[in-house]
Amino acid sequence: MIERIPQRIDHFRYTDQGVILDGVLAQKESAKDLLRFKEAILENSSDIIYHLEFDVDFLGNRHVTGKVSTQVILQCQRCMNNFELELNCDVSTAFVQNETEQKLAEDSDYDIFWLAKREYLDPRVLIEDELLLALPQIAMHALSEVGKSCKAEVVFLEADSEQDNYLKKDNRLDEDNSSSEQVDDNPFAILKQLKSKK
Repeated sequence: MIERIPQRIDHFRYTDQGVILDGVLAQKESAKDLLRFKEAILENSSDIIYHLEFDVDFLGNRHVTGKVSTQVILQCQRCMNNFELELNCDVSTAFVQNETEQKLAEDSDYDIFWLAKREYLDPRVLIEDELLLALPQIAMHALSEVGKSCKAEVVFLEADSEQDNYLKKDNRLDEDNSSSEQVDDNPFAILKQLKSKK
């Protein structure tokens, strides 16, 4: 059953009881509540779907695993046009409160989420962190869209091929010049000319 996401949870109780959160953050809700994510994108073009499973593993790591997905509008930094990107995040995060727990979680290949003692967790912050980490460092059209959406990429490719042709021609000229220079610089070339005159 899909329920509204709680804003404060006790991660000890949730991990002990193996609670599962399944739900949707509507676009309006995410725009209002996930301000860091809102600033990092142009627009969220779909709802955020989440599935979070809280548990304690056999080593004692209190963790959450699951998936978060949505679609966003970004601006391509090559052509400056907007494009849509699908974000699919695999969540695998341990809650830690000291360095010992952090070391154990890192050795178990979990991402780390620090919580102070007696601090409640807002799952929306966890979801927002995952989405921010999934965003590309430099937003650009995918390579599969070259020639379709990203006009700048096509121009760059044409310019590169023209430059490559120019460089190849230039290299051939250099090779011809260097071979003639080698003949001129050869000290035995003069003797050869004298012999031919005889």
